[in-house]
Amino acid sequence: MGLLVALGGLALQPATAPASPAGAQDPLSSGGQHAPVVIKTETNVVLVDVIATDKKGSYLKDLEQKDFHVYEDHAEQTLSSFSREADLQPDAPTRPRYLVLFFDDSTMDARLQVGAREEAEKFVESTASANRLVAVVDFGEALKITQNFTGDGSLLKRAVSTVVSVSVRAQPDAERVKLRVAARGAASLDRMDSDYGPRGPLVSIREVAESLLGVPERKTLILFSAGFALTPDHQSELTATLNALNRANIAVYPVDVRGFLNSGGFHPNCSPPSHWKDPPDPNCINQDIVPNREITPNDGDNLSGNEQVLYTLAKGTGGFEIFNNNDLLHGLEKVSKEMGEYYNLGYAPQNPVHDGSFHKISVKVTRPGVVVRYRTGYYDVKSPDLLKGRPEGKVLEERVAGSQAGEIPLSISAPYFYVEPGVARVNLALSIPGSAVEFEKQNGVLHSEVNVLGIAYRENGSVAARFSDTVKLDCEKKDIRDFAGRPFDYQNTFNIAPGSYTLKVVLSAGGERFGKYTASLAVDDFSGNDLSLGGPALGNQFLRISQLTASMHTQLQQQRAPLLFEGMELVPSTSYRFARSTQPVVYVEVYDPALKGPLPPRVGVVFNIIDKKTNQPVFSSHTILINDYSQPGNPLIPVGFQLPVDQLQGGAYRLEIKGRDALGNVSTVRGADFSVE
Repeated sequence: MGLLVALGGLALQPATAPASPAGAQDPLSSGGQHAPVVIKTETNVVLVDVIATDKKGSYLKDLEQKDFHVYEDHAEQTLSSFSREADLQPDAPTRPRYLVLFFDDSTMDARLQVGAREEAEKFVESTASANRLVAVVDFGEALKITQNFTGDGSLLKRAVSTVVSVSVRAQPDAERVKLRVAARGAASLDRMDSDYGPRGPLVSIREVAESLLGVPERKTLILFSAGFALTPDHQSELTATLNALNRANIAVYPVDVRGFLNSGGFHPNCSPPSHWKDPPDPNCINQDIVPNREITPNDGDNLSGNEQVLYTLAKGTGGFEIFNNNDLLHGLEKVSKEMGEYYNLGYAPQNPVHDGSFHKISVKVTRPGVVVRYRTGYYDVKSPDLLKGRPEGKVLEERVAGSQAGEIPLSISAPYFYVEPGVARVNLALSIPGSAVEFEKQNGVLHSEVNVLGIAYRENGSVAARFSDTVKLDCEKKDIRDFAGRPFDYQNTFNIAPGSYTLKVVLSAGGERFGKYTASLAVDDFSGNDLSLGGPALGNQFLRISQLTASMHTQLQQQRAPLLFEGMELVPSTSYRFARSTQPVVYVEVYDPALKGPLPPRVGVVFNIIDKKTNQPVFSSHTILINDYSQPGNPLIPVGFQLPVDQLQGGAYRLEIKGRDALGNVSTVRGADFSVE
């Protein structure tokens, strides 16, 4: 039986955040006697940071609000706020600016790393300060926090001076890191134990961006890379990464380190071609030589394949690219200066619906000769309760409360995984027959909207959690028969506290018919102090991420948490009925706090398959050791393995699985019923 496992994340303590006092109560746990009262309000404000220069590149410092015109989807917006960053508490340590140095070691050999890091050493020595905090992140075979946010130049010099040996480039199984806001408001590097996934350079940049969502000010990311080709898979990843960067208000400044080849110091056998479009010298050590040149704003279509991604990252986030690297330090210093040379423009969009749609942003200045840079758009964050207050949502609420069972058959699974003490994440998967979806002709195509509402009720009848969503479907007439012959699958996630609940899900799929599902949901407590197991989730197969990139857009907009690991995603099954000829798989997450210590114990999982008719075990596994897939200091290890249905007869079974370690700690047994046909 093959073992499939996922890598966990990296455990680092924030460099700038103070340690929590001993015995401090976790504000997210349920142990406190007096929970704070939180009043939530919705503020729909889009912030656009604009760099304005003259045609020579000199920053303009005297523009006024009346000079700017901001458009969203071609409609001019009314500015609700305006300021210039340099005029807001200059040099105030209470308002730090954040810069991330991201070294894409997967595309650089040792020579290129040496050149880039030597210049970065000089840069951080002169840039880092109490109000300019810098972090260093490396991506090679793994994503690694080399240095937390700090203003200490000596720490940063040490962090950027390390050349990373990369034997395999752009591996998708790198560990996850999170940058997030510490309790006292400063940004810090940390991990999110329950959420991991495969990544290449783009996905890793997206993880950094998502982790800095809580820091409101404009952030800067300098990307040292030799670039990579824009393949169809990269196109989907690039779109998702740009969205995450813009949501987090991060401007990217890519540095094409291959320009060092022309300096004469690192590759003496190479000489630049007479024109940058010419092929490289075949005798050159590095075949990706890029001659020195300046890039104009309209040059994107003429770039080499490896530079297109870098250019797009800069163009889409309001940064600029450093492709002429004869004087890299000068380019880096210009980035540092630009951190205080932008205008802050804010506006409230008209009639926001929070449906995850993309909105294009453009900025114009009335003064002649002004050149502006800014992020080019954003995806509106999709509301987790999209239908609340809408007519279609009210209809579903009435059906949830009513006694009618519904006509559309629903198949649902709802495994849960722990996010943090006192919080679990339910990964809900839903399926209905495709023939149940009713289409109407609209604008020349057949259109339908599937509306979903889920509510988890406490034992006293109050609502503990809810979500609602709309999935819009367009189908050509020739494809209707094929659509009707397949199941329509839907996934969503929601967080909930440990406890016993009644989960009700209602779905409408066009027309008057609807489906309704009711089941018990019991979520065990999780303190973070004991060995625990999240899941299991069962599915028909793990899919490579390359097979899923077409739906990455949808995943990003839904803000769901897919079960990702080892370059694959588990798509949970809803029926848990498997043929003997298939190879269904199981996904669990093992949490062992002992792994955070200096001498981590051996950890593994063991499972039994019970015949539900006889209540006797028919298959017992050996302990599957998973330490090889853990990361130092990280207590959580996602694990996947095949379910050996080929060794079972047809019938009903129960999977029972637990985690254990060499210290004698054993998790609670988790289970799932399934059948073999």
